Amino acid sequence: MIVTTATASAAVILGPNGERVRLRCLARRSMLASACESFDHLRLSPGARHTLAGRPEVETVLFVARGSLLVGRNLDEPDHLAVDGDLLLATRGRTLLLEAGPLGAEVLCLALAAPRRTTATRRSLARRRAERRSRP
Repeated sequence: MIVTTATASAAVILGPNGERVRLRCLARRSMLASACESFDHLRLSPGARHTLAGRPEVETVLFVARGSLLVGRNLDEPDHLAVDGDLLLATRGRTLLLEAGPLGAEVLCLALAAPRRTTATRRSLARRRAERRSRP
């Protein structure tokens, strides 16, 4: 069993105006037997901005535990305002730009490896589709 506590060390990222993003890793792939890439806990001070870089093979899930958060592709035109209890699912490879609301935000971020289809899997799916079409 692996236990992560609130006292575990965290990275603190300081913004240009003194805003802070506190980032603590709760789990990484080597700790879990799953498609989980990482499980992070972010605390953003009021107005803090943070970028979650997208990777083509990774999907991201955000859960807003406290506060409010503007989430989008660029900070000038946010796509969504998320508040306490909101769950956001980001498409594979999408970079997310986060900006905390006036009271800050606390967010759980789960990055998952998207399933890969091998050539054998694609052939198998194509064969099944062909079999279904040929049935009377």
